[in-house]
Amino acid sequence: MAGARYPPPDRPLSVLVIDDEPDVLIYLAAILELGGHRPLVAGNAGDGFALLKQERPDVACIDIVMPEETGIALFRRIRSDPEIADTPVIFITALRPELTAVAPAAGEEAMPEPDGFIEKPPDAEAFLATVVEVVREKRRQ
Repeated sequence: MAGARYPPPDRPLSVLVIDDEPDVLIYLAAILELGGHRPLVAGNAGDGFALLKQERPDVACIDIVMPEETGIALFRRIRSDPEIADTPVIFITALRPELTAVAPAAGEEAMPEPDGFIEKPPDAEAFLATVVEVVREKRRQ
């Protein structure tokens, strides 16, 4: 990852990765550490939500397809919680972004767009660049 083509952030980022696949968690945590960032990992939505509220990371990267609670349901929960609603969220998915749009159920509001998408399997440089850019963009707002 030496010679990455994106400017580093002004400080290391705290990045929460929520995915039910242990190999993905290990891989993304290693990429984040090599990029000088602080990875936090959770193997399911419930643990991820608790860690998000406790640690308040700079950004959360969430797998969409997980058992028990999907990444989309978790995203809705995050956006409806005033304490953490402004946390940038990146979906990590094997699905194409246009396939992740979910029509609201009767009585529900439309789901807001996440701040970014990362396709599985993620390329290390593209993953780091997306994380950094999403955080920078959120800070500009």
